[in-house]
Amino acid sequence: MSFPSRDRGLLLLGVLFGGAFWLLMPTGSIQADGGTQRVSNFPMGAYRVNVFTDPTPVPPDTIDVSVLVTFERGRGVARGLEILVAGRRVDGSAAEVSKVATREQAEDPRYYSAKFALGSVGDWEIQVSVEGPEGQGSVSFQISVQEPGLLDNPFAILFLALLPLLLIGWWLRRTTGPAEPGSLPE
Repeated sequence: MSFPSRDRGLLLLGVLFGGAFWLLMPTGSIQADGGTQRVSNFPMGAYRVNVFTDPTPVPPDTIDVSVLVTFERGRGVARGLEILVAGRRVDGSAAEVSKVATREQAEDPRYYSAKFALGSVGDWEIQVSVEGPEGQGSVSFQISVQEPGLLDNPFAILFLALLPLLLIGWWLRRTTGPAEPGSLPE
């Protein structure tokens, strides 16, 4: 099957656009209750603690700290725990922020979650304290809080991804030129 040169260009553009569409199409969340894993299987008595934060990068106006606590040796998810999440600026220039993590705030019922605002950009230390009948302890990690940039906007990324396709289409249209009236396609 032979296509006229103009149709070949449009076919190529369609294939490129279709490929970009499938690559950029959201696939749904495959992460736990949300975000970037900050702590993995940290031991606290009979518990193993995993901590996630969302979104990434962390903006000053919202953070979701999700905590998954399981028992050692695969005995399942731990329940009936008291979990406190606290954040403090590493340089000490802002007040400490703390929030109790609950199952009601979490999207996944296996997790405890605390949602709050840190309030300013900079380096922060997040401390997660867990207390339950089979152990207690705390773990901390540092995050960098920053204002969202241009490339954190999914529409800007989509535009930048489709821009080459638009330029190819414009170039193909310009080089092949419009068909003359009354002429038959090749």
